[in-house]
Amino acid sequence: MFTWIRIFEIVLFSAAVGPGSGSHHTTCEEFEQGAYFNPYEVVDSMWKIFYNWANTTELYPIVFSLPLKKKLDTFRELVDAAAPYFGVEWHRSTLFMEPRPGLTILFLYAGTPGAFRALIRKDRRSKIQPHPLPLIKLADIRLKMVGRLIGMMCCEDHTAYALIRIDEMPETEDECEQLAAKIGYNAPGGRSYLYVKNLHEEL
Repeated sequence: MFTWIRIFEIVLFSAAVGPGSGSHHTTCEEFEQGAYFNPYEVVDSMWKIFYNWANTTELYPIVFSLPLKKKLDTFRELVDAAAPYFGVEWHRSTLFMEPRPGLTILFLYAGTPGAFRALIRKDRRSKIQPHPLPLIKLADIRLKMVGRLIGMMCCEDHTAYALIRIDEMPETEDECEQLAAKIGYNAPGGRSYLYVKNLHEEL
């Protein structure tokens, strides 16, 4: 079973309580109710995770792009070489996400608004030539837009992330918590990017 822990590698070592600090964990079915997601509305900017409910997160700016033919063909060639048994429905390709160099995620439409299969390719760079084939994983993801925010949930491990355009990042804990509450995810252990940044600086 794939979890985002293998992808978002900035590890957190302690818990902080934020929005949704009760015992209820939002399910994928609850998260996707009334979901709206338009890929054309997210490719105009760089994004950052400003709040997360997970043991790991990503500090880099995140870039989204449409699956244009040349890029999709290159991605497909690498995936087919590394994991031909996946039987990917390439016609469902909807959106690329690049959280950091060497990591590319292709969202495949899964039949209902906001529901996607995430095809994850993580390059393996080494001194060995030629480089080893990339690691390929699949994950069951929900995406939705709430105003100018993106909510993202991984159904396998019930982790979630709130993203905002990089030039609109909230600057205080209160702002982070108020914005994060809008994506409709409830679980204990929420953390802002400010908390993660401070923790990372202390390591």
